[in-house]
Amino acid sequence: MRGDPAMIRTMEIEFADHQLALIETERAADTKLPVAVIQSARQRLSIIRAAPDVRTMQNWRSLGLKPRGTGSPEHLVILAPQWAMVLRIEEKNSAMTVIVRAMEEQTRGAA
Repeated sequence: MRGDPAMIRTMEIEFADHQLALIETERAADTKLPVAVIQSARQRLSIIRAAPDVRTMQNWRSLGLKPRGTGSPEHLVILAPQWAMVLRIEEKNSAMTVIVRAMEEQTRGAA
């Protein structure tokens, strides 16, 4: 059963709005995000799509998935030193769906 291709599931990706969905198109520059953030987001989305479940996503250190805060249903994936992708992971019709909710510039506290 483990090697049965019919049993292998991948994550579905949805975007909270059409502007975010442009990240994966030729019109990515219309998002006005830095090029490094767009490239990193595309790489991370490819990794997410390949994940069979949430536990695998949490275990892949290269993805860097972290809870947004205590009790929050959202997660963060760091894209660049000051940028993070905000995700919500839901189960829909027995399939896992990752909803990209935002790209946020992270502020750093004064040192």
